[in-house]
Amino acid sequence: MSDVAFVTVANTGIGLAIAERLLADGYALGYATAGDDAQHEGPFADLRGRYGDERIHWVWGDLSSPEVPERLVAEVAKKLGPPKLLVNNAGLSTAKPFFDLTVDDFETTFSVDVRASFLLAQSAARRMKDAGGGCIVNITSVHQLIPRPGFSVYAPAKAALGMLGRALALELAEHGIRVVNVAPGVIATPRNEEDAEQLDPEVPLRRPGKPEEVAALVAWLASHEAAYVTGSTYVLDGGMTQQVVDVPAGG
Repeated sequence: MSDVAFVTVANTGIGLAIAERLLADGYALGYATAGDDAQHEGPFADLRGRYGDERIHWVWGDLSSPEVPERLVAEVAKKLGPPKLLVNNAGLSTAKPFFDLTVDDFETTFSVDVRASFLLAQSAARRMKDAGGGCIVNITSVHQLIPRPGFSVYAPAKAALGMLGRALALELAEHGIRVVNVAPGVIATPRNEEDAEQLDPEVPLRRPGKPEEVAALVAWLASHEAAYVTGSTYVLDGGMTQQVVDVPAGG
C-alpha cells in the first residue's frame, strides 16, 4: 500500500512539480486546489492518466475559509488513507506598496499563508500521530529571511509560516512527526516568469530555479534519508540570500 502525500495548490508551478515527483516516487496523492474549474482539472486529468485513478484523489476548497482545511484532509484520508506527508504549498504573493495595502490584503494573505497551513498541519498531524508518524513540509520563501519592497505583508506571512514550522517540529517530534521548511528563491513558474527574468542578475548562479529542483528537495526531505532532519529551513535560491556584492573588495 502506498504512503499518502497531500499537496495544496497541486495544479501549477511548484505544487504541480511536487505532485508529479511524489507520484513518480510511489506515493498516493491528495491533489488539493482552490476550485474545480478547467485550470485545475487539466493537470489532474494528466496525472490521473499517467499514474492511475486509484493513486490520486482531487479535493478543492477556499483555504481562506477556516473550515476547509479539516474537510480536505478528511476527504483524502477517507479515500486514500491517513497522510504520511503534508506539503503546505498554498500561498498568496500579495505585492503592493506599503501605503496601498488594505486590511483585506493583510487578512487574506495571513489566512491562506499561515492560518490554513496551521489548520492543515493540525488536521494531518492528528492522523499521522495515530499512524506512527510522518512529515510536514512548509513551502515558505527566501522572504521568510529577507524582505523586499512591495512585500510588507507577504514577507511577514512567510516568516510566520517558517516559525510555525520550527515550533511544530518541537511539539510533534515525540509523535514521530518531522516538520521542515523549504524556502525557494527565484523560481521560473508561469505565475512569476517575468519577475524571475528581471531578478536573474541578483542571483549568483545567474538563472532562476526550476520547480523540479524544489520538488527534488521536498522528496528528499520526506524520505528516510532525511530521518534526522526536523525544524530546519532549507534555502533553495541560487545564492541570492548571500547578499552578494558584485564589486570585488580592494586589496
